[in-house]
Amino acid sequence: MSKSPSGGEGERGEEMVVPLSMPPLPRKQPKQARSIALVSALKQGGRRILEHEGREALTALNLAEVSGVAISSIYEYFPTMESLIAAIFDDYRHEVGQELLAAIAALPADATLFDGILLVLRFGLDVHHHKASLDPQFCIRSTRYDELVRLDLVEAGRSWSAGATPALFERFAGQIRVKDEAKARYLVHQTLLTLPRAMLLEHPDYLTQDDTAWMIARMLHGLLGGEEEGA
Repeated sequence: MSKSPSGGEGERGEEMVVPLSMPPLPRKQPKQARSIALVSALKQGGRRILEHEGREALTALNLAEVSGVAISSIYEYFPTMESLIAAIFDDYRHEVGQELLAAIAALPADATLFDGILLVLRFGLDVHHHKASLDPQFCIRSTRYDELVRLDLVEAGRSWSAGATPALFERFAGQIRVKDEAKARYLVHQTLLTLPRAMLLEHPDYLTQDDTAWMIARMLHGLLGGEEEGA
């Protein structure tokens, strides 16, 4: 039985059960330029509604008005609003992944390994907090599903050829002092991947606390052989 997002129990001593299921998929994938533009308008409109009006405002009627797409066309591609949210989340994850890699590359020449780690952590924690603000319950469900993907219990919907860990190791190669680099990469990757997810599921308040990223950054910096950074 799953506990509530805060890690505690629900009212009357009963634990809240969060259903675990595969994120809903679009009814079909757009292939022609017109349909690709239509689906893009739906995802942009849906995201705008989530960010400015909230999850309850994401209805077919409101989406049609905001996106300029007929309701019949909405259901042609997205049978439920959750399938649209899943597509929005997937695009958002890809978008911020590219932004993060660009931010690592753009760090000044005198940036330290600690600076890079802290950047990645602050970026990642903010992403999880933002996703939770768009649709808390869906975010919890999709995060639990992502953990199944990580454990190879289900097949990933999209594979990633690059990420923050290899970017950090390449950018700060001269500052990393470890005997077993493969092991260090694994530990860093798993920490960056799973700790923010655990916080979202169990202690979402940690995501926005100022010292959270700094505490984890100190841990990873020490793991990679760096000297302690000041507070």
